[in-house]
Amino acid sequence: MKITYPYLNDTEFLETINQALVKKQYLKITFLNWNEDPIQEVQALATSGSINIDGKSSVRRTANLSMYIPEKEYSDISNINNLFSINKKMYLEIGFENTFDKYEEYDKIWLPQGLFIINNASVSYTTNGITTSLTLKDKMCLLNGECGGTIPAQTQFDSYDILAPNGEYALEKPVIEQIIRELVNHFGNEQLGKIIINDVDKQIKQVVKWINQSNPVYFIEKNGSGYLTMNEDVSLEEGESKHPYYYNDDIGYIYTDFTFPNELIGNAGETVCSILDKIKNILGNYEYFYDIDGNFVFQEIKNYINTSHVTVVLNELNKDDYIIDRGTGKSVYDLTNSKLITNYSYAPNYNNVKNDYIVWGARKNANGNDVPIRYHLAIDTKPKVGNVYDVYFYVDETDDIEKAKIINTYDSFAALPNPGTVGELYKVGSTIYTWDPDVWNSETLSYVIVPVPLTKIKTNDWRSELYLQGVAADPLGRSSNYYYTELASEWPKQYDLKKIATAEVIDGYTVYTGGFRDEYEEDPSALDFYLDFIDSNASISAFNVNNIGRRTLVENKNDINCIFEPEIFDYVIIENDQPDTAAKREACIAKHQKYIQVSTSIYKYLSIGGTHNGAFYEIKDLLYSHTGYNENINIQLIPIYTLEPNTRITVNNEESGIRGDFMINSLSMPLDINGTMTISATRAVEKL
Repeated sequence: MKITYPYLNDTEFLETINQALVKKQYLKITFLNWNEDPIQEVQALATSGSINIDGKSSVRRTANLSMYIPEKEYSDISNINNLFSINKKMYLEIGFENTFDKYEEYDKIWLPQGLFIINNASVSYTTNGITTSLTLKDKMCLLNGECGGTIPAQTQFDSYDILAPNGEYALEKPVIEQIIRELVNHFGNEQLGKIIINDVDKQIKQVVKWINQSNPVYFIEKNGSGYLTMNEDVSLEEGESKHPYYYNDDIGYIYTDFTFPNELIGNAGETVCSILDKIKNILGNYEYFYDIDGNFVFQEIKNYINTSHVTVVLNELNKDDYIIDRGTGKSVYDLTNSKLITNYSYAPNYNNVKNDYIVWGARKNANGNDVPIRYHLAIDTKPKVGNVYDVYFYVDETDDIEKAKIINTYDSFAALPNPGTVGELYKVGSTIYTWDPDVWNSETLSYVIVPVPLTKIKTNDWRSELYLQGVAADPLGRSSNYYYTELASEWPKQYDLKKIATAEVIDGYTVYTGGFRDEYEEDPSALDFYLDFIDSNASISAFNVNNIGRRTLVENKNDINCIFEPEIFDYVIIENDQPDTAAKREACIAKHQKYIQVSTSIYKYLSIGGTHNGAFYEIKDLLYSHTGYNENINIQLIPIYTLEPNTRITVNNEESGIRGDFMINSLSMPLDINGTMTISATRAVEKL
């Protein structure tokens, strides 16, 4: 049932109603049969009750109300023919006497409040008359098992058998949209015309990978387009570049039906809502609910988060790469210093603020074994680079990685400890010495000192600075920095301190600056560890470790299997010489999607890919969620009956210190004339 009035789109007129101090309020109930056809209207004065709207619950609207009903025939609520009986639905409207200068053709201004199922009812008799009390819920109770929606026998939803033209049965995979529609229609008895499914495409871009173990394939690219070939010796034209893809590498996309990726089985006794939850969990950021007109809605939650892909350049990531932008939201109501508000409650959550984030996961190595991976991001101050260190490099036998040692400096040989420690390094002048464990001097009762090679390192990366600071502190027993423990084992694996020789010479030694090892510069997804700082004038710098201490959040996620997701060229691959080749090409053109056509000899080596889940994007989400106080406000005010949850309001009140935009989580609206409504809302953060 959908009721529309012209004044519902007149925001200026609705605001006049909200601001009116004297109003006579009414409640109108339109009784509906089970097919939602109107039966009868009843107008009454509500003696008490409220409508509660929770934006985080699938049962979005609930209500309880008590009202005086003078007609005795309405009091027999156990009679199936009674208006207040188990086989009726109700459409509620709240109305006010029209004492205003507009829409004079309406003696009452009615504001729709939703379509409900009678969940419980009771009648009380007094000398003053008959009072009927009702507990109401929106139509989701017809899907969650309370009043319907129970699956009677085990049912498979992700596939079904069809009779093929050859007389044999074949397995058919319905698209997710079809599963939702048939589930709600068949098991929830909802009319097809009242099922609204948004943001669930029938076809999606599916990542595919290369599965030929013997031969790689090469993408020959020029200006964002190109072709695939298995010919390693292909000659390149001017401006072309060759990108190899090996076994299991994600290579591009295909358009495919958006089907459920796993088995989707409803067991006897499960409900429609339990199956919808399984679908929602696979899709991610989705919700389902019944709207004010009694339509079932399944849609993506509009959080306006910018999740565009970031091309990773390891030594050039900055704060902008971590930004999550929610700037497209719009406030629907301004309550700045509003006279409607009777009470403010403001609760910033200090414990929500974190400034040290560590995400752990695991990737498979070539042998199929799990290798731990870790992404560490802190809001901290980067040390200054450009310091020169005298370094001796040695191979650590534990992990066969070349690591650095910092040398203790002495003014003369006489100052050296005697006897010295075998393996310890000493610098005298510009030369490094150590005690040779194979040559013993019986006169000095010590090993003979011999010179060893020295390398001068000028730090070019702030992580190298932290690493070498820790190396310098280690042999002297001084306290190293917080990050040295992880850098000591991980930094030498990915960063070559001797990679670049400069033109600078100090004490006869060439000075080197480092760089990421070639394999990681070319493919950042191969990293097992990454450390980064946000050190800027951004607003979140107020939460710097130096300002509020270290507040660490560690997350272990089994589905995180790489630090950075590998970069995939954004093109759709179409197989040549097929009946649907032209249709797929036209679909790409219509969507302004780049595509390449390949022969069957290449297409047959493509398989479903897209199994990479990067820690980088998980870090971004954590950073967004925990660099604010997650402020919650509760407001009591004179009712505004047109507000909805998951919409944005502006609240500015100097006395309480509340300033900015907030997203409404839930509403509680009174049905009696003297009540106040309560809004619970959370701050809407635009961007970091």
